[in-house]
Amino acid sequence: MENYYDLLSVLILLSSFVLVANKKTNAYIKTFRIQSAFIALTAGIMGWSSAVNEGKYDILIVCAIIVALKVIYIPHLLNKTYGNIEYRIEKDFFLNIPILIIICCGLVVFSYFSVSNIGTLTGFHINHQVVNSFSVVLIGFFFMISRKKAIGQIIGYLVIENGIFVTAMFSTHGMPFIVDIGIFIDMITAVMIMGIMVTRINVKFESINIDKLSKLKG
Repeated sequence: MENYYDLLSVLILLSSFVLVANKKTNAYIKTFRIQSAFIALTAGIMGWSSAVNEGKYDILIVCAIIVALKVIYIPHLLNKTYGNIEYRIEKDFFLNIPILIIICCGLVVFSYFSVSNIGTLTGFHINHQVVNSFSVVLIGFFFMISRKKAIGQIIGYLVIENGIFVTAMFSTHGMPFIVDIGIFIDMITAVMIMGIMVTRINVKFESINIDKLSKLKG
């Protein structure tokens, strides 16, 4: 079973690299959907194991919620928001893609040495699942600050949330159900608010490039 978790953690991490390498907003959304599908599959395997061995079904319910929210609803909401915005060809990143990928590799190395020093979390050995998932958190944060368009920053926030969720999941093999529900509620609220903000930014500045916000300076 651990081999499956290792493989899925690597796939989730690789999806973060693919996200950083993408240049188009609709590709961001597709990559986020794929990453969320991997997370749902991980939760499904973990939930099935918990149901068979312990008779607990809460992780399977969490898996269903992930599919409903992160694989179906949120990507649809983001596509709808992006579809309501006038399309403009604008460079969406501050650095070139190869440099961004190299920085992401550095973040993975940083995660490896950081997590390896947390003995209580890793059990005094390197937990590659936690290393990979913590790397997703850092890459999501880096993606958010490296993009100019507001939707890209929303995707970055969602990837950070994905990374935090899988880090906790691989560390504890299932958080309390009420905690998971609280996280999902906070996430969907934040996405809806940010979607409204993106629309308002586009109406005001005729662009979703956050550089346009410099016009607010007096």
